[in-house]
Amino acid sequence: MKKALLPLFVTLTLAACGGGSGSDDKATDTSSQSQTNTSTANTQTPDKSDKFAPIAGVYDATFQGDKAVVVISADGKYKVFDDLNDSTGGNKDCYAAPSASTPNQKFDGLSFEYDENLRHFKLKDAEPSLAYEVDGDNTLQYIIYGGNITVGGGSLVVGSANEKVVISPKKMTLTDADIAAKKCQ
Repeated sequence: MKKALLPLFVTLTLAACGGGSGSDDKATDTSSQSQTNTSTANTQTPDKSDKFAPIAGVYDATFQGDKAVVVISADGKYKVFDDLNDSTGGNKDCYAAPSASTPNQKFDGLSFEYDENLRHFKLKDAEPSLAYEVDGDNTLQYIIYGGNITVGGGSLVVGSANEKVVISPKKMTLTDADIAAKKCQ
């Protein structure tokens, strides 16, 4: 007899706890909506200005004394500037648009995109293909896809008679505002 009453008692207890006035039901609905809205807010795509934050900055692209800098902007644009404060630039303390002999000139004006599958930032329409990724230790590394894949944490310097490429994962202390403030007139 006790065993027969136990399921009935449990059922009645659960029904009493679950029941209530209509105002309690509205409170429950509101809290579930709040939870849904909160979780939706946490999964939204970050602002465009934050998207390229891991790679945005100024990088040294100096090749054999010919000074140059690369600016990767907050919106993923790759800009090259010839630092004229060297013997080839006449020791002028300013930054100019790249010439044909400026290191990394071939990448000037290109943009990065984030590849979700490979989990890295890839420079679109670059040949060889250049990408940056952030490893598990929050260290920036570059990847160059060409005939062979090159991955590195230090500077890579490659030059020929008509092309010079300098890739570095180390950001300089200069900012893009510093470069803009010293553009040549």
